[in-house]
Amino acid sequence: MNSNLPELQERIAYSFQDVSWLLLACTHASQGTGVDDNQRLEFLGDAVLGLVIAEALYTRFPDSDEGALDHMRAGIVNGRSLAGIARNLQLGEALIVSEAHRRHLPEPSDSMLEDGLEALIGAVYQDGGLDAARGFILRHFQALLDAASPDGPQLNPKGRLQEWTQKHHQGATPQYEELERMGPDHDRTYKVQVRIEGHILGQGVSSSIKEAERIAAQNALRALMQS
Repeated sequence: MNSNLPELQERIAYSFQDVSWLLLACTHASQGTGVDDNQRLEFLGDAVLGLVIAEALYTRFPDSDEGALDHMRAGIVNGRSLAGIARNLQLGEALIVSEAHRRHLPEPSDSMLEDGLEALIGAVYQDGGLDAARGFILRHFQALLDAASPDGPQLNPKGRLQEWTQKHHQGATPQYEELERMGPDHDRTYKVQVRIEGHILGQGVSSSIKEAERIAAQNALRALMQS
């Protein structure tokens, strides 16, 4: 049994009823013929991911047409985004590869991470069903869903910041954190900051968390353009 699997379950915030699904999801095809690997789970996970993201966008944007929904889905479900989320989860540490493959490629490629994350989604689906898979996906794709906009990234500061961090930080996603709540319940103000890989990029203050996040992203973009 891979000794990294218990730690991986903590990082992904999901405990498998049958850990053999997790083991299979982490088994790379380089293990060789005759050994079960994660390719079939990858196929399944890709389909489940597409369904859940499409469902989430359909619900969030009731006035958007098919073209806008498809564009937003493509901005979320792509190799760069999946590899970035896999890195955030440190999935590469749990991948089981052959010794020959590890000598040739000591660090997992973006493609391996993308495939591994899709296999992991497939494993969660097999272990806990669609509700478990939906919860897993919405939890780890939250930042990407929040950044989605039918107007496109040009008019959406969170989307623009998402594109910048994916380009300059190997697919990593911005993390928004509430710092402070100020004032009485009827007149509440929120202070939010946005970080990437531990570095603070910007802060925002508003009467709603969503708007504070948007302002934080806007301030981050302004600071990045001046640096």
